[in-house]
Amino acid sequence: MTRPAKESAFSEALRIDPAQVAREIVQHVQREVRRLDKRGVVLGLSGGLDSTVCAYLCVRALGRRRVRTLILPERDSDPQNTRHAEQVAEALGLWPTCIDLTPMLSQLGVHDLFSKEQVGDRRTIEVALHWFARLTRQPSAFGTGIEFLYGPDAGLLRRLAHRLLWRPAGQVHAFILTKVRLRMLVLYQHAWLYDCLVVGTTDRSEWSIGFYDKYGDGACDVALLRHLYKTQVRQLARYLGLPTQIVNKPSSGDVAAGLPNEAVIGLTYEQLDGVLWGIEHGLSDSDIAGQAGVSSRAICAVRKAMHVARAREELPVYL
Repeated sequence: MTRPAKESAFSEALRIDPAQVAREIVQHVQREVRRLDKRGVVLGLSGGLDSTVCAYLCVRALGRRRVRTLILPERDSDPQNTRHAEQVAEALGLWPTCIDLTPMLSQLGVHDLFSKEQVGDRRTIEVALHWFARLTRQPSAFGTGIEFLYGPDAGLLRRLAHRLLWRPAGQVHAFILTKVRLRMLVLYQHAWLYDCLVVGTTDRSEWSIGFYDKYGDGACDVALLRHLYKTQVRQLARYLGLPTQIVNKPSSGDVAAGLPNEAVIGLTYEQLDGVLWGIEHGLSDSDIAGQAGVSSRAICAVRKAMHVARAREELPVYL
């Protein structure tokens, strides 16, 4: 059973009027579909919080006949997520298209990078993340990873680390990012076939620190949740009447061992949202640390991830 998260001092500041927020998103969907003269929307149902909230809102906005959903499992997907996606579709009266991406990923060589046994060993992955954090003295494996990929040149030591560690780091990124980009390719294929807009499900928490792929789960025609922090999305989910098991389920990219995003980010979403809200509103790091219950090192890691995420958004560069 998932334990309720301890509320931080930022909980009240992050509280929303879910009825008003739902109305605004519904109107946003209706307006964009009408403005671009499309027949409806397409979205991927992962069985997770964000995609389920988007599905509920899209059905409210357009009716179930104009909402096309896809379920895209592959070799390493958690079967529970697929079941939850199917349950959501049934509850909303949707007829999802289910496409197994395993053959395509295998043909691309993605599944050759790591065996099913390696990817399914969550305990080993969590231990590796723990020791990675200790060795790098950074609270976030993700923050270190995104800096490694997109951060500016920081001198000889970083260049040496980049040269020595690129092969394993490159394999991890190729394994993850090819999956999320293939999912989006399939969604766009169906959007083109049925004259629909692709719905983006990335929320503000993940967008702020770059916990998405610009050409994968970050690619879309209409974004529904980018103005809402994860804790606010949960508030909205409760208002919409989502199944409890989805509201309380740890968010996951579902690329390996059902690993929760929080394990990779190094903070709970309640902590992350408090830090992001504090930074946005100009609070000092000491005030943020005290109210969010995090270390100053964690705040520094979030700031760095935000900086690198915005730099990545500026790609491609041109003359």
